[in-house]
Amino acid sequence: MKFLAITILSIMALGNMNAQDNDSYLWENRLVLMLTNSIENSDFKEQLGEFRNKEEELEDRKIVVYQVTPKKYATGISDTPDWNKGDNFYEKFKKSNTPFEIILIGLDGGTKMRKKEFIPADEIFEKIDSMPLRKAELNALKKS
Repeated sequence: MKFLAITILSIMALGNMNAQDNDSYLWENRLVLMLTNSIENSDFKEQLGEFRNKEEELEDRKIVVYQVTPKKYATGISDTPDWNKGDNFYEKFKKSNTPFEIILIGLDGGTKMRKKEFIPADEIFEKIDSMPLRKAELNALKKS
């Protein structure tokens, strides 16, 4: 029951993205939300660079990265993203007063990891690779 409530709340929190985005990500993609008060923040820039160096691994694990600031958000790891207006998006997910926060959301819509500073991509990948759904994905690949 607690799991269901958390999942529903996570999906509702993603409500600021349009409904089509919501439907397309749930059970299809994992999300990494990079929340920052400034795109000039050093942790944010380092995290973005880290992901750019690991594009293949992100794709392999079905990860969609969101860059989120207090007034806008963008999908992807481009240094010149197409920004969307979205002030509620930042407020709904930001849980600390730190200038940077990174959140991993699983295929089920639940929060799987939350950090307040740069985190090596490999640590995120290890977390994902330890999850039952990822193990099932890998087993299915081995059998095909």
